[in-house]
Amino acid sequence: MSKKLLRQVRDQLQLIQTNDLFVADAIKRCIRLCETGLQPGLLPPHQWHSDTSAEAAAAIAPKFGRMTNAVLTLIARYQDGLTDEEGQSLMNMEGNSYRPCRVTLADKGFVTDTGVRRLTTHRKKAAVWAITPAGTEYLINQGGSL
Repeated sequence: MSKKLLRQVRDQLQLIQTNDLFVADAIKRCIRLCETGLQPGLLPPHQWHSDTSAEAAAAIAPKFGRMTNAVLTLIARYQDGLTDEEGQSLMNMEGNSYRPCRVTLADKGFVTDTGVRRLTTHRKKAAVWAITPAGTEYLINQGGSL
């Protein structure tokens, strides 16, 4: 979402008057999310309602960009794509580190859900993620390896 749109949403939310405490609390949370999106140095994806998740995101923030580029480079190497579990295993990375990287890549349009499903080690269906042309172009422009 663009910063202009975030400002507009925040400004409209601030105009809402309500006596319902639950609605008021939800509006305050939405305003905080908009303001977070307007600040430089955003945290990696995390559960906004969890203080421990936010702390973990802050701790990983300095190396998040490098980790995300590594995940993109890995996915690019697999023509048939990877599930999150496969990527985690290949990188020896915990899911709580891998998934935010992959979510960021999907949000940027660098990877996409192929629509294919493969079974995990626990016999559950998992989405297979593959690099997009935009992701390939990003890697080429960044001097990444394919």
